Amino acid sequence: MSDSQEQLRQAARDVAKELQRAMDQATRLARQAGEDLSRLVGDPRLPTRPKRDPGPTEAIRDLGRLRDEGLITEDEFQAKKTELLSRI
Repeated sequence: MSDSQEQLRQAARDVAKELQRAMDQATRLARQAGEDLSRLVGDPRLPTRPKRDPGPTEAIRDLGRLRDEGLITEDEFQAKKTELLSRI
């Protein structure tokens, strides 16, 4: 076998090793991304519990936080608070 053929074979082996390393790393990254996503939104394979509707007092507290953060006005807060209290 000539030196050039041996060099080509060695280069092919080196490329194959690099490809395997890249595939292994991609697998690890995909697994990590899946774990991170599961932590953020829950495991899609598990049944989810329906979110319960907050009661009027919790909703008023949430609205108060929105008002305190400047996301809604005092008038908007009072109007929605009146609406929520009428449900009790």
